[in-house]
Amino acid sequence: MNTAAPGIMTVTLSPALDLTITSDVLEPGTSHRVPPAVGRLGGKGINVARVLTEIGRPVYVLGPVAPEEWPDGDGVSGSPDGSDAGQIWDLTATPSRLRRSYAVVEGSGRATVLNERARAHPAEVWAELEASILRRLAEPNVGVLVISGSTPSDLPAGFYDRVVSAAHLCEVRVIVDTSGPALLTAARAGADWVKPNREELAELVTDEIRDDEPAVVDAGVRLLIEAGAGSVLVSCGSEGMVLTDRSGPRMRARPGRPLRGNPTGAGDASVAALARWLAEADERADGETRTGQVTAACHAPRDAGLPSSDGVRALLTDAVALSASAVLMPQAGQIHTDWRDLREGIILEPLDRPFPAETSPTTRRE
Repeated sequence: MNTAAPGIMTVTLSPALDLTITSDVLEPGTSHRVPPAVGRLGGKGINVARVLTEIGRPVYVLGPVAPEEWPDGDGVSGSPDGSDAGQIWDLTATPSRLRRSYAVVEGSGRATVLNERARAHPAEVWAELEASILRRLAEPNVGVLVISGSTPSDLPAGFYDRVVSAAHLCEVRVIVDTSGPALLTAARAGADWVKPNREELAELVTDEIRDDEPAVVDAGVRLLIEAGAGSVLVSCGSEGMVLTDRSGPRMRARPGRPLRGNPTGAGDASVAALARWLAEADERADGETRTGQVTAACHAPRDAGLPSSDGVRALLTDAVALSASAVLMPQAGQIHTDWRDLREGIILEPLDRPFPAETSPTTRRE
């Protein structure tokens, strides 16, 4: 494990107690006898943090959680069994109970997930969390901020605008993985990267094109780019991922073979891959600055530089491999120990084309 101060911080606005139940088969309307459920503090940003620590990156973990539900009772270190080593917990105390997330995983790998709605937090909790985010952004090692998971309805107005603006003032790149109207809000705030899936893009477009998956992806991605997002990484299930930036669609990547398992944490693993890739790019650039090997490509302004073709290939290869490895594990936030072996079978397909003329941001629903 890298023992340096974390260069990545994750924020989970809607943490949960993740409960995973395994059963040979789930038959609705019947009774089942199952092994004890496995439970731990979770939520998408926390799952991202767990994957980051498994691949050797220490990380700050922020979010609102009642003190009695903190991993070790004080919110500072990892879990008592050491499985969270490398995570520095910086949780914000709240009187609100954690929502529960129930995942029933069948022997076939099919997962059924039931998510409780989050309870509201007092205004002072949101203010304290935002202050914690700004404090961490000011740390010199921090270069990547991940905001991941659903956006609570009681989140104060202007949160994304203020946090993204503060991050950019600190030269920190921002990744947002959320859904619904908040996805477009994050793009308008200028998030450097957003990571929707096909279903989340479908929420942004009209019913007329929802049955046409390529049109949904093209229209949704173009909407997010024109709203202000720097790059869009789209999860397409078993078909892999598509990366688009302001120059247009760049590349598609997909696993070389079908995988069976629980896809619940696949998107979180891909976000972890993206966060690591950005952090390592910053570290390489810092090293070249210290040794005097400065190149225009490495030191272009934050919002002007686009990933090179080699960079896109490296990012997508790791993102799809980590995502695939997460499918092989029973709980979100876990990856298979042999995830690097999956990199060898990734299929990469360049997409050197402009946005299709028939897709337009006017397709969104108001």
